[in-house]
Amino acid sequence: MNKNLYSKLARNNIKNNRNTYFPYMFSSIIAIAMFNIMLTITNRASKAVFYGDSSMIAILMFGVNVIGLFSLLFIFYTNSFLLKRRTKELGLYSVLGMEKKHIVKVLFYEILYSGLTSIGTGIIVGLVFTKLMFVILLNLLFLDTSISLGISWFSIGVTILVFILIYLVVLVYNTIKIYRLNPIDLITGGKKGEREPKANWFLGLIGMISLGIGYYLALTINNPISALNMFFVAVLFVMIGTYLLFTSGSIIIIKGLRRNKKYYYQKNHFISVSNMIYRMKQNASGLSNIAILSTAVLITISTTISLYVGIEDVMRTRYPRDVNIGLEYGPSNLEDIENIIEEYGEINEIEVSNIENLSYSMIVGTLNKNEILGTGGEISFSDGFAVYLIPLEDYNRNQGLSLELEDGQVLFFSDTTRYNYEDIIVYGERYEIREKLEEIDFLPVAIFNEIVIIVKDIDVIENLVSKINEIETIKDGYSTYYSYRFDIEGKHEDKINFISSLKGKLNESVEGLMGVEDRYTTRQDFISLYGSLFFIGIFLGSLFMIATVLIIYYKQISEGYDDRERFTILQKVGMSKEEVKRTIKSQILMVFFLPLVTAIIHTVVAFPLVSKILAVLNLTNTRLFLSMTAIVVLIFTLGYGIVYKWTARVYYRIVN
Repeated sequence: MNKNLYSKLARNNIKNNRNTYFPYMFSSIIAIAMFNIMLTITNRASKAVFYGDSSMIAILMFGVNVIGLFSLLFIFYTNSFLLKRRTKELGLYSVLGMEKKHIVKVLFYEILYSGLTSIGTGIIVGLVFTKLMFVILLNLLFLDTSISLGISWFSIGVTILVFILIYLVVLVYNTIKIYRLNPIDLITGGKKGEREPKANWFLGLIGMISLGIGYYLALTINNPISALNMFFVAVLFVMIGTYLLFTSGSIIIIKGLRRNKKYYYQKNHFISVSNMIYRMKQNASGLSNIAILSTAVLITISTTISLYVGIEDVMRTRYPRDVNIGLEYGPSNLEDIENIIEEYGEINEIEVSNIENLSYSMIVGTLNKNEILGTGGEISFSDGFAVYLIPLEDYNRNQGLSLELEDGQVLFFSDTTRYNYEDIIVYGERYEIREKLEEIDFLPVAIFNEIVIIVKDIDVIENLVSKINEIETIKDGYSTYYSYRFDIEGKHEDKINFISSLKGKLNESVEGLMGVEDRYTTRQDFISLYGSLFFIGIFLGSLFMIATVLIIYYKQISEGYDDRERFTILQKVGMSKEEVKRTIKSQILMVFFLPLVTAIIHTVVAFPLVSKILAVLNLTNTRLFLSMTAIVVLIFTLGYGIVYKWTARVYYRIVN
């Protein structure tokens, strides 16, 4: 056959199937543009020099990889839908005399035209919007927006190569699919999804167990590090459970409704249940994908927004005071430090307030009933406890109290564990708990379980630490430290100058200095980290949302074509158009909003687990995260409703 014939057939096929091809190409263009934008920005950021750039580059590179992988899966998924919808048409080609190799050539030209158009347009769109996205990122990071951003030929080349490979994978899949089917299969392939699926109780049970395990992990893990380690395990179980319950569990439920004669033999229920069960396997797979993608959108956007909006809360959690000076124990040079602070405060017009200083030792152990045991040199942040030992004198001074303790008595605080004992044994040393404290507000929030023990004096701490070091094999052993911290008031520029000069002077003149930390010079690190996460979150959330909309659109088109003949038959046997429309609306509402409800339930259950992960990132403001999640869910629900209205019109138009 003439090559021009294949080319012409391919162009006509794309034109005649524009209701399915154009949304497919549109989503591909968006994915290509987003990949190119992200890669260009990452490439430019790697060559720039600014504060906090390393964390930003790592996060942006992660975004590039996620977009590339998701684009492969999504283009492959939508191509499978397009091929299934057109198998009857391709079968007619075979009946009319075209060999399979000729059909493959037609598909080759279709992929060539759609792929080249998508890649070319996607790169152009990327070039147009890259500068805007870069400026938005720089604004989020409070960086100079005058940083130049030219055309990155490297990024364009990588984008072209990646998506050519993706379309080659699609072509190979289509070729294998065509060669494995005979002409009759091609003609009837578009209807294969109509065979009634069997109720698989085993898979339904596996789905319930998987979902239960995922939910159990999300609701029972209290340790932030454990939450971080187990998050993807819980996600995997929930994804498996969601898919199996939609594909097998839903069939079991609907067949149960069919066995309920009082419910089933009502006109509207009869039609809806019959239609849903007749093609539920195909339907449920798409619904589970929508539910999983919707959950990804809700969690991704709500967490990244919370981190960015809550940067000041993060700073207060990480740094209880503006400046913290860490020293090896022995505050004999405390007067020198105070003189240096006073001197540089006067020079830079800075007022010092809220001074706190305390001695402490931090050890790591495991808690068994009322006994803190050693770790054998293996520190486990998932089940270990950070145990702070603080002398009563320092606690009283910082809290403005005048409590007293006898020998062998302690004050006790635990942030995560309900402790019901009247004593505590620390590495074999028993102490009577005189009082259980409700809160400790002068220590940073730990990213793992925390216990604070207030002892009679510093001698108790030194003796206990010495004993522990004989038992444990921790490198360099445990020590006692001294912390001197305070807040500062003044102009921002004066604060920066004060901190800079203070660090320089302390480093050159104070022995045993472990470091000086402050909110102001480290703020940009947090802004760079959380601003980049926010940028990536919005980017990926938008990509997932576009994929969700397209899957919904294709599902409605698929159902419309499947239902058209059925509802035509129903009208011929006596149902009015109003009854048909009412039945359609009932069915669409039930099926369409099931993934949304599932996604919201997943998000609610995941909330405690994600909150623990945010604690690792120093965001402990649960109320902020809750409000951001509620706002994102509300906006997403409204958008979901708009998509429902739009796709429902497409469905009605096809059916009518």
